[in-house]
Amino acid sequence: MAVTLDAAADLSLSLIRIMKLFQSMRHHAPRLHPAVEASAYPVLFNLHAGPKRVSELADCVHSDVSTVSRQATAIVSHGLAEKVTDPADGRAQVITLTPEGIALLERIKDQRARWFQDMLADWDPEDIAGFTAYLSRFGDALEASRATTIARHGADPHDTQEN
Repeated sequence: MAVTLDAAADLSLSLIRIMKLFQSMRHHAPRLHPAVEASAYPVLFNLHAGPKRVSELADCVHSDVSTVSRQATAIVSHGLAEKVTDPADGRAQVITLTPEGIALLERIKDQRARWFQDMLADWDPEDIAGFTAYLSRFGDALEASRATTIARHGADPHDTQEN
């Protein structure tokens, strides 16, 4: 059964509210490292999977290369990551987390988990599991929609929003 236009509009408004609340929380959350902006956290999370070129990181975090390059430079300058020669192409460099960067990432993950644990303290475990499954399913649908849109219309020149 297809979703109704009213239901889609309600969901859209709810998601916009949540995105704005997350954006607001980013400005009010305590910093775990004095020199690292919360907007650079997705870069740290993606580096945890292994070394990446800046262009690859930009794709992973759905941001432009110049923004991610600036974030990566800040992370490197504070000793949280380092630039090393790309083993696949000795002419290029990849960025990899340092032990200090891994430790910061673990503190970020722990802080987020505790925040969500407190926020959802009165939820039933089944509700959390269901909500998590629906969010995952929605994320998959959103990624597929994004891929279809890019294939149809090309990259959005305005896709420079920090994540």
